[in-house]
Amino acid sequence: MPFQCKCIAGGRISVIAVLLLLLTSHADHHALQANSKTPQQTNNNLITVFLDFSFHQQYIRETITFVNYVRDRELSQVHIMISRHGSGSAGENYVISFIGRGRYQGINNVITYWAPGTNTTDETRRGLVEILTMGLVPYLASTNMASQISLNIAQQTEVTRMAVEDPWNNWVFEIWGGANFHKEETQSRFNSRYGFGADKISEDWKIRFRPYFNVNERNFDTDDGLVTSRSHRHGFNGHLIRSINQHWSVGFFTNILSSTFHNLQFNVDNSPGIEYSFYPYTEASRKSITLVYRAGLSYNNYMEQTIFLKNEEFLAAQSVDLSFRFQQPWGSFRASVSGSHHFHNFSSNRAELFARLDFRIIKGLSLNLSGNLDLINDLVALPAGEQTLEEILLQQRRQATSYQMAGAIGLSYSFGSQFSNVVNTRF
Repeated sequence: MPFQCKCIAGGRISVIAVLLLLLTSHADHHALQANSKTPQQTNNNLITVFLDFSFHQQYIRETITFVNYVRDRELSQVHIMISRHGSGSAGENYVISFIGRGRYQGINNVITYWAPGTNTTDETRRGLVEILTMGLVPYLASTNMASQISLNIAQQTEVTRMAVEDPWNNWVFEIWGGANFHKEETQSRFNSRYGFGADKISEDWKIRFRPYFNVNERNFDTDDGLVTSRSHRHGFNGHLIRSINQHWSVGFFTNILSSTFHNLQFNVDNSPGIEYSFYPYTEASRKSITLVYRAGLSYNNYMEQTIFLKNEEFLAAQSVDLSFRFQQPWGSFRASVSGSHHFHNFSSNRAELFARLDFRIIKGLSLNLSGNLDLINDLVALPAGEQTLEEILLQQRRQATSYQMAGAIGLSYSFGSQFSNVVNTRF
């Protein structure tokens, strides 16, 4: 289909278009010249590596200097992907995938690195560098660097062969708190938050108990006097999840909430659930499709009488959630579709859709898309009566709505030098 452009600013737009066309043609000419050489011809026999993650890249490039780093996956011989998975307050698991390309096609490996929660940032990145160096050895062995590689494995002793005794039995505890304030001549605000956490993660169990407390206050000095807005959100999140096998798990979930915004003096929601994973859980770092069903009973005690003339009530509900997660060399994709309803009235329901795509279209060209849509018909806690202008502007109470939606799109294109070895931290 021919492309047409209607010029509305005289010859200036035509001149700019010609200049852009010449610049693009010049860039493409140099790109074709650069791409006519293989990475081996342009990097002095050092293997080319593409880092497909966003953290600690500068430190890694500064420390591992025996490879050439490239800015695009298509230019690499080794594509390295890392996904992080929380392990309670105990730390994080890093699943590192090495994917061979070109002459290394089919030479793939996956290594897991665990960073304890007591690690500093420097200790974690040093550990990552050690694992990355180890994972690159099979690729370096076929280059002229093979003679410079040495292998040292410490001998096992009876102590190292013994099972580790953990006096805490995998339990990790955390206490946190903080506050911030801002003050001007005519207004001020103060926010505080504190809480406690207890987590246990093992092969068979995933347990969490987490109470939390949030208090917010805002003051405005107006011509009519001082206007003060106070709100709180206190609650508790807890779950007990049991692994059955590589595809099934069951759990019990408890949530407690007291929130001025949600018109809840006290709410408690208990729901058992069951999850099926279409792929084995061991593959979850790269691909995951899960189906979750929950059904439960909740009790609501409202601060103000609701639009349904309720001061308190028991509610039974069920929900289904289908989630997709893929992290592949071409990018990543996440999506979920969920629905829920109350048993006393099937028209009291909610449907939620979410999707995010990060996709490399061609070398140097990437597309980012995200969006969500919620169809909301279950706001049973809305207070009766009209909200004041002050409550609306200060967002003190939840407002009635039948939907909420959001979306984002981004497109980026980069060209030029294919290498990204140099690190310059000045300014």
